[in-house]
Amino acid sequence: CFVSNSENGQVQEMIETNKEKEQNYQMLLFSKNTGLSIEYDEDNNKFQFHQLSVCHSVAQLNGYAYVRINDVILFFGGYDYSTNLKSVHKYSIRENKWITFENTLPSPLCYCVAILNEEDNHIHIIGGEDDKEITVSTHIKTKVRLWDHSLLVMIYAFIYFDET
Repeated sequence: CFVSNSENGQVQEMIETNKEKEQNYQMLLFSKNTGLSIEYDEDNNKFQFHQLSVCHSVAQLNGYAYVRINDVILFFGGYDYSTNLKSVHKYSIRENKWITFENTLPSPLCYCVAILNEEDNHIHIIGGEDDKEITVSTHIKTKVRLWDHSLLVMIYAFIYFDET
C-alpha cells in the first residue's frame, strides 16, 4: 500500500516557513510488517522517514485492495500465504491506530482493486480471485459513511470465468 498523505488526495502539500514556500511531498507505505511515513523536501532534496505501527494480521497479507478516504485507509481481503481472506481493516492516519472490522467481505477475495467514486460516498471493490484461486468478476459497492459505524452494506455479484 503506497498512498499520498495529503488531506485533499493530492500528493503535494505546500508549507510556509519564514515567508518562503517549501514543497513537501508526504506519503505512507505499508508492506508486510513495515509501516513508513515518508516526507520528501523537494527544495533540499531530502527524505525523512518515520515508522508507523502495522496491524499483525495486515502484516501477513498480500494482494489486498486499499483505498484512502480522508484520514483513513481501508484494506479489503488479501492473501495470507495460505488462504484468501474476507477481512476488512481500517488504519487511522491521525491516530496511527488499526481497527479490524467484525463485518467482512461476503466471500474471500484477493488481488482485487478498490476505488472511490467521484462524490466520495461509495467504494467499489472490483475483480480478484476467490478462495479457490478462480478469477472472478466481482463488484462490491459499499457506502463510505457507514464505515464510521463499523457497518458494511454491499451489493455484489460474482461471475466465474470459464477457463476451458
